[in-house]
Amino acid sequence: MTRTLKGLLVLSAAAFLTGCLQEESIPSADENAHSLLVTKSANTSEDAQEGNLLLLLDENLASRLAQGATEADFAAVCAELGVSAIEKVFPMTDDAHARNHRLHRWYKVTFPENRPLEQAAGKLAVLPSVKVIQYNTRLKRHEMGPVHSWEPFTKGYGEFDLPFNDPMLSDQWHYINNADMSVCPTVREGADVGVQNAWKLTAGDPRIIVAICDEGVKYNHPDLAPNMWVNENEIPGNGIDDDRNGYVDDIHGYNFLNPYNLEEADALMDITWGKDGDNGHGTHVAGTVAAVNNNGMGVCGVAGGTGNGDGVRLMSCQLFSGSTTATVDARARSYKYAADMGASILQCSFGVEAGMYGSDEEYEKIYNVEYDALQYFIHKPNNEAINGNYVIYASGNDAKPIAGYPAAHHEYISVSAIGPDFLPATYTNYGPGCNISAPGGDISLNQLSTGYRAQTLSTVPDELAHFDSGYGYMQGTSMACPHVSGVVALGISYALQLGKTFDYDEFLGMIYTSVNDLEYFMETSVKLSYGLEFDLTPLMGGMGTGSIDAWKLLMQVEGTPSVIVKKGEDWKVSLTEHFGGSAANLTYTKVEMDPVSREILGVEGEPFVKNGKLHIRCNKTGSAKIRISAIAGGTAVGGGAVMGGTEFTKEISILSRHVASSKGGWL
Repeated sequence: MTRTLKGLLVLSAAAFLTGCLQEESIPSADENAHSLLVTKSANTSEDAQEGNLLLLLDENLASRLAQGATEADFAAVCAELGVSAIEKVFPMTDDAHARNHRLHRWYKVTFPENRPLEQAAGKLAVLPSVKVIQYNTRLKRHEMGPVHSWEPFTKGYGEFDLPFNDPMLSDQWHYINNADMSVCPTVREGADVGVQNAWKLTAGDPRIIVAICDEGVKYNHPDLAPNMWVNENEIPGNGIDDDRNGYVDDIHGYNFLNPYNLEEADALMDITWGKDGDNGHGTHVAGTVAAVNNNGMGVCGVAGGTGNGDGVRLMSCQLFSGSTTATVDARARSYKYAADMGASILQCSFGVEAGMYGSDEEYEKIYNVEYDALQYFIHKPNNEAINGNYVIYASGNDAKPIAGYPAAHHEYISVSAIGPDFLPATYTNYGPGCNISAPGGDISLNQLSTGYRAQTLSTVPDELAHFDSGYGYMQGTSMACPHVSGVVALGISYALQLGKTFDYDEFLGMIYTSVNDLEYFMETSVKLSYGLEFDLTPLMGGMGTGSIDAWKLLMQVEGTPSVIVKKGEDWKVSLTEHFGGSAANLTYTKVEMDPVSREILGVEGEPFVKNGKLHIRCNKTGSAKIRISAIAGGTAVGGGAVMGGTEFTKEISILSRHVASSKGGWL
């Protein structure tokens, strides 16, 4: 089936030169040519695709090309280089938003692959109309560690109630961690993303779309299919761009590895997940975000809904297949596509090795076209709750004291990884550029045959031999990243549910402060890794704000204040912050906690207020609400002929944790 990418301007050299050439000579190289090339080159040609360059053109030339014309000097250089096609990098760039972010000015020129890239770039650099030259580089795909298929295990804990009926949820310690000793000997209760009680408030919203920029997502996986995004304006399999968005048959997303030159149509393919060299990475990531909850099969997803069609939607933007990785223009197109098709979150578990680039400015220059596309994504509001979209990257698995780019850029959320021991994973990047942490697994915690259970469990393609069950374990900041994407999706879902709106930066601050402290557990300075001591001292203060907690984020969205108490101790919570400076002078009438909430927290005795402090003892880690009523202006409620005070009630969220840190893990 022949498939074309609509909206691209494809001009053969013969066509666009006709009527354009004047008697002007091709610009000759002069003493400024090299310096111009250095000035205009965004990056080097290392790992670049042969036979093409990406160009940021000035407004005039970009406008002329869009109309099927050109300029004489540009046409002449293209003729000399044997250019066979000039294509817009991005389809559909006539709107103001695209133009504001320069997307209409990015073009790709294609020429014979035997022509040296630097030579071609040098010819184009002398043209005033060419502002930036971008070599079309590919990302290097990092090797994955051991991956394992799911199989049943004997649990190292007693039975406990779970909110959904998915049989493998009890193996997903990264969602609900009950200190199952079969996961690893050093497992800690509460080393999870805090969804158990968050799910009682929201488990997702189909209006929120998360774009999975990764290997192709197995969109027909039975635990994913109901939550896959569907392009309702496209007719499957007819080879026509029905919605005229520039992409043919993009039902659940698009395979951006597809060439978009018509001559290469035979190489086109749909979204894939089982090619030689695939490891199930994209499908695993997607399952963490939104595998279908409460459907009686497999695993849960952080924002996978309640089994009633209410999970967030997953869009597959394929950038990897086996050893093939997307070029920079393909990655950039995927970001614009995600924005245009309604995605609110860009889930990106990939990046370059930490330390390759040392500043945001350097990254912006080297990945010029990618940065423009990401800006376009961030600033295109796609839901009613937040006036912008979020880009979430994995910080990297290099065990270096710096995040890799793009994660390290200050405008994106960069995720580091912890294990089931509530400590940094031994492989994770940390330090500058690492914003927040989440469970990513750590196989080093157990050398037993079941040691891989310390990794994270999610959906995988059963076409791959090592994943015959359709579910498997992986680890990495790649796995930590979708936990954050899922929690952010939950937060936006809850805002929609409550009819609330937030500024982009306001909600970003809520994300970064909805965390549990990691520093408390790191004070021992060491963790056991493969039976040896792993020094945590360099990682202190380097894991971002802390480990993300879904309940805390929902409480911030709701506007309910949260207090932290220490598990297993009689705790006194000052109410001054919540009842004002005269909290000790109020007359407290009731402290109410429903039986379910008491059970969740393991509340012992009856909570009470004395001298402006809530007295409570929680014997379990968890999150729940408590209602406190008080009288202002006396000891009794007034009314009618009786003079008295006014009774009011405050609802407070109680978070029982191993450590009662109030700093929220701030650096």
